Amino acid sequence: MDFYKHLETYLTKNEIVDLKNALNNEDLHAILLNSKKMSDETFLNIYPNVKRHPLVKHAYMFDNKTYQLGKSFYHTLGCFYIQEPSAMVVSSLIKFNDNDLVLDMCAAPGGKTIQASQNIKGKGIVIANDISKERCYELSNNIERLGLDNVIITNNDFDLIYESFMNTFDKIILDAPCSGSGMFRKDPKFIEDWSINKVLKYAEEQKKLIKIAYSMLKPGGILSYSTCSYSKEEDEDVISYLLLNSDAQIIDIANPLFLNKGIGVHLMSNKFPGEGQYICQITKPGISNETIYERNSNNYVKQLPFLSKYHINKFGNFLFGLRSNIHFKQLNVIKYGFKIGEIDKDLIKLDYNLSHVISTFDNAVELSDNDLKQYIQGMTLPFVSDKKGYILLKYKNIPLSFGKSDGRIIKNHFPKGLRKNYII
Repeated sequence: MDFYKHLETYLTKNEIVDLKNALNNEDLHAILLNSKKMSDETFLNIYPNVKRHPLVKHAYMFDNKTYQLGKSFYHTLGCFYIQEPSAMVVSSLIKFNDNDLVLDMCAAPGGKTIQASQNIKGKGIVIANDISKERCYELSNNIERLGLDNVIITNNDFDLIYESFMNTFDKIILDAPCSGSGMFRKDPKFIEDWSINKVLKYAEEQKKLIKIAYSMLKPGGILSYSTCSYSKEEDEDVISYLLLNSDAQIIDIANPLFLNKGIGVHLMSNKFPGEGQYICQITKPGISNETIYERNSNNYVKQLPFLSKYHINKFGNFLFGLRSNIHFKQLNVIKYGFKIGEIDKDLIKLDYNLSHVISTFDNAVELSDNDLKQYIQGMTLPFVSDKKGYILLKYKNIPLSFGKSDGRIIKNHFPKGLRKNYII
């Protein structure tokens, strides 16, 4: 059975023809703006030939032939995150509350985590998990680049530990591993690799994952289930399985741009400008208890007064900051918030990660275009000043990196792995 024959089980022939034609078009690109670093107005002044995303705030569609945004220096500065247009709808539909404790179960490379982090206010925390340690590092790089201050990155198989987290999370994002038919236009290899057996194999894994996720959801919480598969076995059938085996209830997320076949919605490439996504939101009956966040109890805040609003924790010789303090002994933590720096005797060596989190610092310098080009290639900068020690370097008021001044020059602390030519 080929893919399009398979779709006849729940799509009309006209819908299948429309979808097939749409998948023959070029793939589409979009960015999610980091409004902490760049306003919509500024972005549109720099990149006027973009289109607003039809559903997601602060998101824009762009032509990769017109703008190579992945090579732009603004990308390295963390001003935006490049994401598939359909995938970014998932988190945008979730109604986050202040102080939410969120679990993104299969988080890498991080798009849905980034949206959740930006939309949660107050003490809210996102636990961004991935079962692959290698993908956790990719996730960490993206979180660091955008300067997020409320994300804990973990590397766990929740099948082994979920019983320790029953009724724990206010929101759970389960973007489940799937057969990937929503990636056909992006990568032709997915078409060659597709089979009904693969669909059925993933469907069994998804049923296990959604049952685990639901058990960890607080009463009154929201579980968002999504895949980039068009197959009902991985979508509606998985939700039906949960409904039959729990007290789960469906949340209506209807929209004219969605194809609704009864349970959840599809973003089909013939109706929506993206590669395809299935989304369903579920709630658990009852009223949620407030999450208890721990108080900070160390003295490092006194040494780092510009971080007074954060909780600072020490792991080995390194300090990490987080908007709130919360600990789960069962989690294998890769990164507990943002890295502040390394303790070296009585000094704290400030880390590059910290420069992307903070917006103000006692000693800050605005770089010219020429200074920037030299700095990102690893050069020192002349700097005759009474300002000594760490300097927060900015470009167009966007934090770039720390440098260190001796009163004559600024020594280069820009990571060697990032030193290259960019589109500026």
